Amino acid sequence: MKRILLFFLIIFSTIVYAQKGEFISVSTVFSGNDAWKNWNVKLLNDYGSFNTLFSGEGAWKDWRVYLGGESGTISTVYSGDDAWKYWRFDFGNYSGTIKTVFSGNDAWKDWEVSDRNITLRVSTVFTGDDAWKDWRITGKNGDIRIRTRFSGKDAYRDWDIDDNMESENIYIKFAAIFACIFSGIYNNVNLK
Repeated sequence: MKRILLFFLIIFSTIVYAQKGEFISVSTVFSGNDAWKNWNVKLLNDYGSFNTLFSGEGAWKDWRVYLGGESGTISTVYSGDDAWKYWRFDFGNYSGTIKTVFSGNDAWKDWEVSDRNITLRVSTVFTGDDAWKDWRITGKNGDIRIRTRFSGKDAYRDWDIDDNMESENIYIKFAAIFACIFSGIYNNVNLK
């Protein structure tokens, strides 16, 4: 009986761990003009990655994500100049949206990430030209602070994450973090 109980405890712990995780950092894999296409994700007890699915014009519109033992995608919903304002994320049976809250040139500063049950708010901490370097993600289960590790032109390539939202689903948290990273890319790389 103890072995059966221990077996179920291990299985339950594995399932819970696969859904939760504490993010530590995100960094580009390579340097150079295309560095923004491949990324490593560091969690407290795991690693992940994300990268563009295609090369060439429009490569930024479709991403493959490996995280928590699952693969998933983040893709724009529409095409055209404003495609970056509305995304869909899918990880197996878990999906949701990433949308800018406002329209206009500064739309990238405020996002809502939702799976229909949970909504996270993603906003820059400061205003101005360097607003993309410092973010706060808030929700019912805490907050996450994400900042560029360095200053300067290529600061968008390395991010530190202070994750105080440990009990939230790993995939919705990553979708919110993605909005910050993409905004950094958007403000530093010519994506057209």
